[in-house]
Amino acid sequence: MFPRTTPESADRDRLWSSVVSRRSLLLTGGGLAAVSALAGCSFFETDPAQGADDGAGAGPKGKEAPSLAAQVEAGELPPVEERLPSTPLVVEPLNEVGRYGGTWRSAMITEEDRTWLEQSVGYEPLVRWIPGWTGQPGTSEIIANVCEVFEELDGGRVFQFTLREGMRWSDGEPVTDEDFRFAYEDVNINPALHPGGIYSLWTNVNDPAKPGTFESDGTVIRYVFDEPKPGFLEELASGTMMVLPRHYFEQFHETYNTEIAELVAQANLDDWVQLWESKLEPFSNVDSPSLHPWRLTAALGDGSYVTAERNPYYWKVDPDGSQLPYLDEIRCEILQDIEVELLKITNGELDMQMRNFDTIRNLPVVTDNQESGDYRMFTLSPQGPNAMVLGFNQTLEDERKRKIYSNKDFRVGLSYAINRQRIIDTIYAGQTIPWQCAPVEGHPAYDEEFGTQFTEYSVELANEALDRAGYTETDANGIRLSEGAPISITVLVPSSMPDHLDAFELIKQDWAAVGVEANVTPLAETLYWERVEANQAEVSTWTAGGFEIRATQGSNHYFVPSNPRGSSRYGHTWALWYRGETDEAPPEIIQEQLALFDEMRTTYDADEAVDLARQVLDIAKDQFFYIGICTQPNGYGIVRNDMATNLPDEMPGDVGYQPPGPSNPEQYFFTA
Repeated sequence: MFPRTTPESADRDRLWSSVVSRRSLLLTGGGLAAVSALAGCSFFETDPAQGADDGAGAGPKGKEAPSLAAQVEAGELPPVEERLPSTPLVVEPLNEVGRYGGTWRSAMITEEDRTWLEQSVGYEPLVRWIPGWTGQPGTSEIIANVCEVFEELDGGRVFQFTLREGMRWSDGEPVTDEDFRFAYEDVNINPALHPGGIYSLWTNVNDPAKPGTFESDGTVIRYVFDEPKPGFLEELASGTMMVLPRHYFEQFHETYNTEIAELVAQANLDDWVQLWESKLEPFSNVDSPSLHPWRLTAALGDGSYVTAERNPYYWKVDPDGSQLPYLDEIRCEILQDIEVELLKITNGELDMQMRNFDTIRNLPVVTDNQESGDYRMFTLSPQGPNAMVLGFNQTLEDERKRKIYSNKDFRVGLSYAINRQRIIDTIYAGQTIPWQCAPVEGHPAYDEEFGTQFTEYSVELANEALDRAGYTETDANGIRLSEGAPISITVLVPSSMPDHLDAFELIKQDWAAVGVEANVTPLAETLYWERVEANQAEVSTWTAGGFEIRATQGSNHYFVPSNPRGSSRYGHTWALWYRGETDEAPPEIIQEQLALFDEMRTTYDADEAVDLARQVLDIAKDQFFYIGICTQPNGYGIVRNDMATNLPDEMPGDVGYQPPGPSNPEQYFFTA
């Protein structure tokens, strides 16, 4: 790990571009090249004939796409050298320099699936992840993107960014420091736009009511905090919005438009905040300038497709100095059903696609149709450590059931009772391993003992633990009794997770065999969350998220009750106490864990933070909040063989990585 800067260090002002060069990234023409380094064999058997023309990308291609060159010739665009910044970012293609042309056909499932657009088309943060990201704490896997250079100063209190001179928005207007100031002061820390409170990323660690300050010298901007701000750059690399085109958005902002009421009335809205939100909504406003490789021509809500064309002012080039992107257009169809998406994939109607269809159930169909659909598959690492976790609500209002669920021996007994291998073989095609809700191998705080505890399938051990819990009496049906009443558990399962529903048909049998009855209630996600967040869920399922050591806003709710969402499954009231919303304090050990968590997420030194993370996880292991079933299987995506050249065979699937954004879609191209 690269050593952290400190106030005492003689080289505390060292430019992070030197770090990047040490990580084998290319420094060309003053721009940082994002070099892809993903390699290795795929999880799947995915070796159909590629059918690619090896020489397709060869030959002169010029410094810009032919369509843009024609517009320059017609006097409709300035020359390409005037559209690029003085130091464009140089992107080193994964395998070979590409060629211009083609439309990327993809799909999304309803307009709610806008994350696909944000990650595939819209991943252009101020700083970005390297393609070979592994999720290690610290900033060694972060490189410059919108900025030309970034620095951490004053021991992590100041974050300084040098802007790219001559950079332009997609409408040709210059990008200036005022666009960054506007985004920060007038949007991110504007109380009117955040009635629930300003996001903690923008506030001082020891004074959450006080935002950090924005400073600018014109081409150099700084975000300044009173104390070190761990995780700041990591969160920016995950796609946090840092810049907006003020010249466009100021018309929708109360501070800058004295006639804003007229626009609100025309839009038939209640106030300017609603107007603002409607205009800022990602990929819903075709008029909004952007820094993306492609600019919108049809937005969400305009029809059954979202379309975008090449941004003539895009600020990245390939090693030949040719302006990116290679692809002419984006065409994303809005579908209503995953089965339709699956059909389009097997018919060869989508060029590169991830998300939604990539289930174990669909794997045989997708795999078997590679040749007929003329596509290959690539692997996505799991999004989190566990495919299914069961949270037992230890703060439930029902006193009898709260007592049951708070009994660790009860949870241990039910864990031993689950035949995980049967679930893995039946539901997950044998592609995972039994695992509790614990970080997996590769995580800095990995603990194999945590992941494997109580995972042995043993009716004998299950009965011993349940007896030890005090539930030794049974009714005529063999169901264990608590205070004279049968122990019957109601389990909430999101209907959007059919694997969980299938798995519980097996778990119900396992638990019945040791004298515990379970009733499953499938719910749409909206209703599911209403029940969970209202503290009305007895037991509920979800997938487990990773343990973010560089958390800035209490996000690690699978291992510590810091967030009323995830931790509502086992400690809703504890999370409310942590947030200052109730005086009902959790047990002392939970308070100790939360204190360690706070210390961890405010500790700037990455190694020290990892040590604190291990202490947090030791308590989670001892308390055994969740019962986990198994690790998550790998995900997968498809790509047409004629578009396969610069797409890696594997990429991280973690949400924090924002796949496929860091793999540089601007350098994808068609070979024929």
